[in-house]
Amino acid sequence: MANAIKNVAKYIKNNPDTEESIILSEFCAALEAETTFDLHRIFGMKSKAFELALEVMADWRFDRHVAERRLQKFLQSSDD
Repeated sequence: MANAIKNVAKYIKNNPDTEESIILSEFCAALEAETTFDLHRIFGMKSKAFELALEVMADWRFDRHVAERRLQKFLQSSDD
């Protein structure tokens, strides 16, 4: 997720006072904290910000999948 986050950080730095930057920031914080976020807010963003949000979500989902697989492997090896 590091690459997507870097891209979001760059976008926010270059567009600090836009609604898209606020939404992206809150979206990333919600994913990190595992709290709810209203996805409808993303749909109204400009296309670049929208694509960044999708990139973050895809990376976040992949990272969670990898972490769950590692946990499953660890739990299985602990039984041995």
